[in-house]
Amino acid sequence: MQQVGKQMILGRLKDIFKADMLMSLSILASKSVILFDNQVELLLLFMRHESSLKTTSLKCLFFMLHGKPYHFPVLRTVFGTLLQLIDSDNFPLDCKSYAFRVLQKIFCGKAPSVHCINTSELPKFVLAVESSLHSSSWETQGIGLKVLAGTLCFLHQTKPHQNIIRLEGSSFTYSACQGMTNSLLSTHVESVEDKFVHKIVTSMVNHSISLVNKVVSTGNNEEARRHIYMPSELKKYRSMLSSMLKLVVCYPSAAAVSLDKLRCLIKELAQIDDSGYSEASVSNVESFQTNSALEVLDTSNEIVKPVAASMKASSHMGTHFDKLKLDSTESSSKKEVSIVHNIILWTLKFANACHNMLCKTSGAICNLHDSIKELIECVQQNACQYCSTYESFHLIMCACISLNACKIQDGNQESGDSTEQPDILFTPSVWITQELCAIRVTKMLFSKQRYWDAYRSAMYCCREGLWFTASFVFRKLADAFGSGSFSFWFKSLLFFSAGEIEMKLLLFPSVIIKLVGQLKTDDDLHEKFYCVETDFDSTLGGSSKLHGSQTKIADIRSRIFLAIDSLTSNTSSGHELFFQRWFINLRASFLEILADFLGILNAHCCAQKESQHEEIGDHSSVAREHNNSHSLALANCSLGLSDLAQSYDLLAVSHGDMDHQSFSSIARLAFMCSLLSFCIAFSVDFSKFPSSVEPCRLPEKFSHASVIQDLHERVDRTDSQIVSQLQQLVHIACNDVPSLQFVTRMDCSGFLEKDSYFLCKFALANLLRIRGDIKGIATGEDTVSSLHGGMRFLSSILPRFMELPFVVPKYFFRVRPCFGAELDIYDSNPANRAGISVPSGFQLSLTLCLQWKCVLERTSIDISKLYCILAASSTSCLDVVGTRSKEFEIDKTAGMVRLNRKLQQYMKDDLRKSSDKEEEEERDLVTAFARFEPSDSGLGFSSCLLNVSAFPQGWYKIKWHACCVDKGGAYYSLLPLNDGAAFSIRKSEL
Repeated sequence: MQQVGKQMILGRLKDIFKADMLMSLSILASKSVILFDNQVELLLLFMRHESSLKTTSLKCLFFMLHGKPYHFPVLRTVFGTLLQLIDSDNFPLDCKSYAFRVLQKIFCGKAPSVHCINTSELPKFVLAVESSLHSSSWETQGIGLKVLAGTLCFLHQTKPHQNIIRLEGSSFTYSACQGMTNSLLSTHVESVEDKFVHKIVTSMVNHSISLVNKVVSTGNNEEARRHIYMPSELKKYRSMLSSMLKLVVCYPSAAAVSLDKLRCLIKELAQIDDSGYSEASVSNVESFQTNSALEVLDTSNEIVKPVAASMKASSHMGTHFDKLKLDSTESSSKKEVSIVHNIILWTLKFANACHNMLCKTSGAICNLHDSIKELIECVQQNACQYCSTYESFHLIMCACISLNACKIQDGNQESGDSTEQPDILFTPSVWITQELCAIRVTKMLFSKQRYWDAYRSAMYCCREGLWFTASFVFRKLADAFGSGSFSFWFKSLLFFSAGEIEMKLLLFPSVIIKLVGQLKTDDDLHEKFYCVETDFDSTLGGSSKLHGSQTKIADIRSRIFLAIDSLTSNTSSGHELFFQRWFINLRASFLEILADFLGILNAHCCAQKESQHEEIGDHSSVAREHNNSHSLALANCSLGLSDLAQSYDLLAVSHGDMDHQSFSSIARLAFMCSLLSFCIAFSVDFSKFPSSVEPCRLPEKFSHASVIQDLHERVDRTDSQIVSQLQQLVHIACNDVPSLQFVTRMDCSGFLEKDSYFLCKFALANLLRIRGDIKGIATGEDTVSSLHGGMRFLSSILPRFMELPFVVPKYFFRVRPCFGAELDIYDSNPANRAGISVPSGFQLSLTLCLQWKCVLERTSIDISKLYCILAASSTSCLDVVGTRSKEFEIDKTAGMVRLNRKLQQYMKDDLRKSSDKEEEEERDLVTAFARFEPSDSGLGFSSCLLNVSAFPQGWYKIKWHACCVDKGGAYYSLLPLNDGAAFSIRKSEL
C-alpha cells in the first residue's frame, strides 16, 4: 500500500490530492518501524525541491516524530536538510516555523536525539537558530529560544566531554565545552557557558514580557483581556517556563537570573490583572510532577467537584486526594478567571521548582535565597492577592529552607568538621522555624477561606514533617467538611498528624507553648512571613530524654490505629486505600518496636542503679542475668527493625507507578530502620559473653552478617565513606547477582536524605570507637561494662535518630487500583472435579494462571521475567472449607514479606543457575516456585509441584506471592489481589 501511494504522489496527481495522500501515508508509516525511514525520505524529497507541498511535508514530519521512538540514521539526514533550509533566505517564513517545530522535537522531545547530530554542524545550526530570534513572527522567536535551550541541555547531558566549539559571529558567544560544574554558584565565577545560558534565559523572559507589553499596548483593556484568554497564549507561557526549568536543571546558575527577570514579568502581569482579579480559584492547577530529576510544568483545565459532591465512598479508587476541590464558594462561582492569574501562579511554581532542583546542587540553594526573597517581596508589593495561594505558601517555605541552609553552611565553615555531632540541616531549630512560617501562612489562607490552598499546604507539611501545622489544617477541614463524602479522609489525616506531633513533643515538650502562641497571634497579612525568629537553640535546649516514654508511645500508637479505622470504615474491599493503610501500619509497627526498645533502655538503667544502690556489683549472677535478658531483647528489636526495613522495601516495589520522590522517601524510611537495627546489633558484642550465661539464645533468624549486609546494600555505590566504615567492622560479601537490586536505595541528593547519611556516618564513627575500646577485652571479662557502653551509645543515638522528621510520601495522597496480580490455581488431575485434592503421602500437582493487573496500563515497565511462590503450612489446617479473609491485616503483610524474601532467593538461584543449599526452610512450611513468560495480554501460564506428602489429613490454604523483573534489572512486587486456593489431604486409597 505504501509503495502504491508513493507512486501516485510522484505521478501527475493534483497538489490537493497529493497533500491528502502524504498525510495518509505518514499516519500509516508512523505506526511501522519498517515504513518509517522510507516515508521520511519521501517527505524530505518534497522539501529539497521547489514544491507547494513543503509546508505539508513539514507538518507530516512533525506528526511522525510526535511521541515516537526516533530512528537515528534518518534523523541525521533530516537535521542536515532542515539546517540548509532554515539557513536559506528564500525559505518561506511559514515553512521555517514548521521546520523549527521539527527541530524542537529532535532536541527537546521526550526522547531527544541530539547525540545523532554531527558535532561539526552545530556551530552553523546555532547561528541559524539565533537568526530566528530576529524574525517578525513571535511564534518563530519562541520556538527558536526553546530549540536553543534544548540544544544546550542535551549537549550538557549527552556530550559532557565535547571539545570547545567557538561560534564566530554569535551574539551569545557560545561555547559548548565540557559542561558546567555544580559549584558555579558557590564560586561566583561566570564561565563562557554561564554567560551564554544567562543571555538565553534573559531573552526567554524578555520574549514573554514583550508579548505582554504588546497586548497592553493595544489600548483597549477588554480587547487585551480577551486576547490573553486564548488557550494558545496559555501554552506559550507554560512551554517557555518549562524550557527555562530544563536549563536550570543542567545549569543551576540560570535559576537566579530567571527569578530576577521574572520579577519584571510579575509586575507587568499584575498591572493587567489588578482590576479584574477574582477571588474565585482557578481550575485545578496541578502541582509539579517529578520525572526523574526534572519537574515539568503541567496543568489541567478540568473542573474538580467539591468535597460534598455526590461521590460515593465506595468509588475512591482512581481518586487523587491531592487534587480535591474544597472551596464550595469557588466551585459555585461562574466568573471566569483570567489567564494572567494562571501565569502568575506558574511563575511562582517555577520559582518553587527552581528551589527543588537546586536543593540537589551543592552550594546552589544558599545563593538562591536572595532571589526567592525578592520575588516574594515583589508579589507582596505588586500582587498581594496572590499571597493567599498555595504557590506563595510553598515559595515562602522555600525561602525559609534556603535561609537555614545558608546559616548551617556558614556555621559548618566557621566551626570546621565536628566529630561531636552530625552536620545536619533539619535541626530542631530549623523545624520550629518552618512550623511557625507554615502556621502564619495557613492562618491567612483560612481567613481568606482558601480551603483548597490550605489543604495543599497541609499535604506539603506532611511531606516535610511539619505535623503541628498539618494537624491544625486537618482539624479545620474536618470541622468545615465533616458531612462530606471525604470526611473520613480528613479524620484519618487528623488522627495520623496528631499522633506525629505528639511524638515530636516527646522530644521537645517546651515547644508547644511557642506553637500554640503563634496560633493565637493576630499577624499582619503584609508582614514578611519568612522573616521569623530562627535562633531557638536556647529555647529548645537538648532533646528530652525518651527513657520512660514507652507508655506514652504505646498510647500514641493505639491512637494512630484510629487513622486506619477511619479509612477501613469507608472501604468496600480489602484492596481500597491499601497503600495508605499499609503505610500507617508500618509506622505503628515502628512505634511498637520503639516502645520495646525504650523499655529495654529504661530497664537496664534501673537495674544498673539498683545494683549500685544495693552494692550487688556488675559481676553478680543477678546482674548478669539482667544483662543477658537485655541483650536478648536488643537482638529481638534489631531483628524487628530489619524486618520492618524489608517491609518498607516491599511497600515501595509493590507500587510500580510510584513517582521517584515518593520512592526515595520510602527508601529513606527503610534505610533508617536498617541503620537503627545495625546500631542495636553492633552496640553489644555478644561473642564476649561467657557460654555459661547463654548469651547466644538469640532468635534463629538473627544474624549480624545479614544486618550489616542489608545496610551495605543500601549505601553501596552511593557513599564510599559509609562503605569503608562498615568494612572496618566485618568483611562484607559482594552481591553475587549484581544485575538485581532487591533493597531500595534513596536518592541521596535531598536535604533529608543527606541528613540521614550524615547521621549514619556519625553513628558508625562512634560505634567504631566503642568497638575499639572493648577490642582488648577477653571473652567473659568485664562484659557487663561493654554492655553499659553499648547502652550509653544507644541512648545517645536514639534522640538524634528521632529528631529527623518523619515524612509522608507524595504517593500517599493518590489513590489508585492496586498494582498487582491474580492467581488462579487448578488441580492438574482432571479427575478431581470437586476441588483440589491429593491422597496422603503424595505431592500436589498444580496448574497456574497468573494475570497481572494495572501493570501494562499505568506503567512503562517492560517485563522480562515473572516469578511466583506458593506456600502451605501443615499447622494451619482450615476448620471451614473455603474460609478466606480479604481484610487488610498486618499479619498478612508480614507473611508477604517472608514469601517475598524466599522468592528473591529463588530468583538469585535461578539467575546464577545454582541452588543455595544453606537456605533453611521454615518448620512445617513447604514452598514451590514457578516461572511465567510475559505476554502483551497480561496472562501467563505455568505449573508446579507442592510437596505436601508429610501433611496429615485435612483442609489447607495455599498462600502465594508474585514479582517481575524488567529488562533493566529493576525488581517489582505484584500484590496478591486474590486469596490462594484451598486444598484437601484425603486418606490414601492404597
